Amino acid sequence: MHLFFKVLYYLKSLTRIFAKMTDPPKAILRLASHKDTTKRLQSLGVCHRCLIRIAGETNPTVLRNASSIMALHMTILSGDKKVDNLDGDPGKNGVYDVADVCPCCFGLLQESFTSLAFLTRIQHHVQQNGYTLRTFWCSLTAPNGADIRSRIFDEYWDESAEKISGRLAVKDAWKAVVTPVLTGFFGTRWVGHEGLEINLAVENAQMDGKECEALTAKYPQSFQEKRGPDGKMKRIVTRHSLEKVLASMRSYDFNLLFPFPPRPLTVPSTLVQITCIPCSVFVAGRYLKYSRTVSQTPWFIEEERKGDASVEEMICARLEAAFQAESSRFMASGREDIDVLMLGEGRPFGVELIGAKYAGLTELEMAKVEVQINESHKDIEVKYLSVVERSDMTIIKTGEEDKTKTYSALCSMRELVTPEDLRQINELTTLQIKQKTPVRVLHRRANAERLRRVFDFSAEPIAGKPHHFRLTMKTQAGTYVKEFIHSDFGRTAPSVSALLRKEVECEELDVLAVDLVWPPGRSAFSLN
Repeated sequence: MHLFFKVLYYLKSLTRIFAKMTDPPKAILRLASHKDTTKRLQSLGVCHRCLIRIAGETNPTVLRNASSIMALHMTILSGDKKVDNLDGDPGKNGVYDVADVCPCCFGLLQESFTSLAFLTRIQHHVQQNGYTLRTFWCSLTAPNGADIRSRIFDEYWDESAEKISGRLAVKDAWKAVVTPVLTGFFGTRWVGHEGLEINLAVENAQMDGKECEALTAKYPQSFQEKRGPDGKMKRIVTRHSLEKVLASMRSYDFNLLFPFPPRPLTVPSTLVQITCIPCSVFVAGRYLKYSRTVSQTPWFIEEERKGDASVEEMICARLEAAFQAESSRFMASGREDIDVLMLGEGRPFGVELIGAKYAGLTELEMAKVEVQINESHKDIEVKYLSVVERSDMTIIKTGEEDKTKTYSALCSMRELVTPEDLRQINELTTLQIKQKTPVRVLHRRANAERLRRVFDFSAEPIAGKPHHFRLTMKTQAGTYVKEFIHSDFGRTAPSVSALLRKEVECEELDVLAVDLVWPPGRSAFSLN
């Protein structure tokens, strides 16, 4: 309730500010300059906001305070209070009462759809359904022929008064009027088409689609034909097809098909439904994998599951529950084989939570989700969970060729590992290798040859294991490390086996680091 009065005070303050204006808006000047056209529109019951919209007003504040601004400036400019009695009724100068339905906006810009009481209904609906918002936007499903009806009035002004370019559509004018109130209610921003979509379905019993039928008869090729429930074929008018046809119509053709004025409206429009359409929420983090039987994503071969579980399933199940999401989509910066550990600071990953009721969690709440995941699964660990923007998710997949990864491999040989073997490896600086698609993945990947770099070599003996050594190295992203060690029947060259001229196998492989600053905003220093 306190917020309600704050919004009310804000709107009244704006009204007082404009009451003191000395220079009227350009739309008011146009209305005063074309009195005959203005009076004709008024006599048909066109509302104040539609009048200044038709006259080219785009300023949201002027649109919101149309009545008070017109009451002041139209009287001053005309010098004839009788002519400009904007709050009259049909008994005074032929002007309809403001309670009547505006034939141009079908009531959308009038009090019934812009009042605080109406907008409070929207707020209550969102809150009662348990949605939280970071950002939001409103969309409108208008009655059939709404765009045609408003254009009829726009065309009349352009022909009888002056041509207006860049005129706001009725829907956009409504959004301009209600934006400050709704942003105040929700305490967040209205941002383009981002965030929770709040769709309002508006109907009017007298707007039965006759205008659309005239269009389908005139331009049948522009509308797809489908069979109706009665078995008969009919032309289907979609928003896209309607907008496309109207945009292509010249004023002359439009005015012939839809003469001015349109049929009057005597029945008020009604709000038939409010629908909340949740947006996707994006969560970033890094995961560590401590098991050699857990895959990154669910792995099936001929409908048979491989591995005990997957990183994706263990992380996404908890996130979906925390955000009350309908589903999720997992992505990561590369992937390790099922038998490879992911250590160090972990691998960057992101999750798109589709249809999430909760648009964001606090740092403390995100920390609790981390704890829940880590305590529920001993095979994985997650770090740095945070909500990010959709645009941030491109970071994970960009620069695939430039990222570097650090590996630790347990290597074995039939022969004893000699100091000379280790010296040869440690003296390497940077190797450029050629790799053909490994035999083990040829069944699912095209046979291609790629160039990769391997550098920063370090080979150390392992106490008590004379046939083994530990090899640490950095590689360019996309390097097949196991094949670089054992050569894959010569398909990778050079390889460790070729350099030592001995058969070398990779018994175990661990990823120690993925060189990517992630989540966004986290410094590289903090990941070390």
